Amino acid sequence: MSTRPSRRFLLMLLGIVGVGALLRVAWLGSQAPTGDEVQVVWTASNYVLHGQPYPTMPFHPVLRSLLVFLSTQVLGSTALGTRAFSLLFGTLLVGVTGLFVRRVTADDRAGLFAAGLVAVDIVMIELSRQAIQEVYAAFFAMLGAWLVVEALRGSTRRWLWLLPLAGLSFGLGVASKFYAIPTLALSLLLLLHAAWKRRSSGEAVLAVVSLGPLAFLVYLLTYAPWFTRGYDLAEWARFQWATIDSMLTHSKPAIGWMANNRPSLWFVRPFYAQADIALLPAGQQLSVAAGNPLVWLAVLPAVAYSLIDPEQRRRDALLLAFFFAAYAPLALSVRPIWMLSSTAVFPFAAGILGSVGSNLTRRFGMRLALAYGGAVLVASLMLYPLAVGRALDYEYLRPIVAPLGEPMNGWQTP
Repeated sequence: MSTRPSRRFLLMLLGIVGVGALLRVAWLGSQAPTGDEVQVVWTASNYVLHGQPYPTMPFHPVLRSLLVFLSTQVLGSTALGTRAFSLLFGTLLVGVTGLFVRRVTADDRAGLFAAGLVAVDIVMIELSRQAIQEVYAAFFAMLGAWLVVEALRGSTRRWLWLLPLAGLSFGLGVASKFYAIPTLALSLLLLLHAAWKRRSSGEAVLAVVSLGPLAFLVYLLTYAPWFTRGYDLAEWARFQWATIDSMLTHSKPAIGWMANNRPSLWFVRPFYAQADIALLPAGQQLSVAAGNPLVWLAVLPAVAYSLIDPEQRRRDALLLAFFFAAYAPLALSVRPIWMLSSTAVFPFAAGILGSVGSNLTRRFGMRLALAYGGAVLVASLMLYPLAVGRALDYEYLRPIVAPLGEPMNGWQTP
């Protein structure tokens, strides 16, 4: 396969990205902001103008505040202005996933299949429609991983510009959320291994500088408003340790959807989900991020097949490495971690599904892929009201919504 994607592949990928964009922006104005989103706007203004990352999520990195302030200044504190960068990165993630999977597997079909799964996934759609930073980290981590794979699979002359770009992307990812760090660490190890095999100390130095100091500098620069308050680097380091400690100990009562806080169940329990509530004069508006069982329950079998089958294992070695790097720290964590964090893992899982699906299609014919793809699309469309604030409007969705309700007051239909 050519190192450059064909025009046909790019056109098909663009179509899938368009579908993903449409699903992410449809009925956006009718989806009221959650309490977190309202506070995100206040925090963005407070941080940029006064250097204080409050009132919400002060223990997370601060890129979100910079970007939300920018988008609300340009577009106003509207649904689009508040969520503009989440929509943008959530949409671009569809395309970058396709490019990454195609390059890793040398298979156009696998890339398109993976991109399609991300485009129609309810969890990815719901979290792309919120003004929080989950899809920021997922997008920049995937972009960095793609640039690194392009460097590994291409001419070493391209390292001179691909690796600094990867460092910039990973820096922005870490400045969104720390979920980007395992992907960064794996990427650096892969680059150092490649440089060691070629006995190239210059390549090793470039890799370390790009994914180390350069990425760190990007992260540090996002704290410019904080430094304007007169703090120095030593105080910044103490602030980082304090925020990390707060993040690691942060928790919530395990009731309702709060009990769905175990990443080890993401790909095991059907309709594992979390709920986001917006309060309206007429009642509550509920959005739900729930995994499509036809996709999420297929992830671990696909991983197992990829590990067991020798041909598939050779083909998917990098995909498996990135998937485990992103997923294992969350799955093994003793701290409660909710469904929103799955955005950092699912694109790599979709890549494995895309690769396995493409290979099985070659063995058993296109009918298998068309049948599965059609079933996934139908199921996603049926679940789509969950992602756009209409989870309470359809009776057939009640079995998914009911276990998420607060036992004291329940969900009220607006």
